[in-house]
Amino acid sequence: YFRTEFRRSTPGRTGNSFFFVAVYLFNLSVLLAGKIYVSVRQANGDYQCKSITARFREDIWREAIVVSDQGYEVRVLAYSYFNGVYVQDGNMHDERPVYVERRKFDGAEFDKTSPNPEDPYFRMKIPARIQYCDSIGAWVFMHE
Repeated sequence: YFRTEFRRSTPGRTGNSFFFVAVYLFNLSVLLAGKIYVSVRQANGDYQCKSITARFREDIWREAIVVSDQGYEVRVLAYSYFNGVYVQDGNMHDERPVYVERRKFDGAEFDKTSPNPEDPYFRMKIPARIQYCDSIGAWVFMHE
């Protein structure tokens, strides 16, 4: 077997311990400052995705209940119609960004003006949205 002996520090040698405490406090303050900086920028939305690409499966919901101006309607809903790029529009919902659908062929915003305002058959395309719902704790796909 072996034996070892440890020396006790003498009361006069506090210079080294002061140095180690100072280095520890410096490291702690640098790490906390970095964490605060990143947390503030994250709360302002600096690290959020500016756009996302959605690829829904080829599923078809044959009896989807849709709320419209005339009341409730039963329609066929093909999820793949909503594949594409969704971009942040600057709005927030439940302190999270809202992503709005873009056109499929060029990625631009949907045109919100009618070429002929008197045309009763013109239907303006309203883009779909993906937003966070705090009450259910999930991201939700919405289309009006």
